[in-house]
Amino acid sequence: MALPWLCATPPCRRARWSAVLMGGALLFGCDRGAETEAQHPARRALAAAEEPVPITVVGNPFAMDQTRLNALVSTELAEGISGLSTHFTTSPERAAAPDPRVVLVLNPLSDPAPETLCTAPDAIATGPATDRLRIVAAFCRADQVLGFARAEDAVSGPTGQDFRRLLWRTAKLLFPDDYEETYGFGILPRWLDFGVGGSIGE
Repeated sequence: MALPWLCATPPCRRARWSAVLMGGALLFGCDRGAETEAQHPARRALAAAEEPVPITVVGNPFAMDQTRLNALVSTELAEGISGLSTHFTTSPERAAAPDPRVVLVLNPLSDPAPETLCTAPDAIATGPATDRLRIVAAFCRADQVLGFARAEDAVSGPTGQDFRRLLWRTAKLLFPDDYEETYGFGILPRWLDFGVGGSIGE
């Protein structure tokens, strides 16, 4: 009587080795996760930063209470970062360290250079809200730009879902999650390819 766990035919043996190698790849990916999960400089720096991470909000296009605006921006920006849990604060006293830090400008009247956000954010002129709202943001370490983002969309007001979505989009641009681009579809690394014949690599 043939034992079900013994593979005698070539297709069966290839399937068995594919399963073994796939399991090894999953273990390899888990072991290297902390090292390679955050590849983008800004994302890598954010993952390593102590919390709360400082954030500076420049501009008040809705002329609302600044404390409420700061809290809204800090919360929604953190919510928009996929795959990482973090906490921002606009209070220098509460921040774990002065750097790295986020500088976010609401409705700038010009198109500031990324370096300006890190070196002279208060020099950036901002305006009141119109039918569309612009956001520029940088993740800085001293005067070094680790990441930069621009986003713009129609926004009805500070309490609208469209404003939250714009902040989420800004966060995704500033701290892009490139895990899938690095590893390929799902969990396996991009270099690992199980074809029809069970081959590995290119």
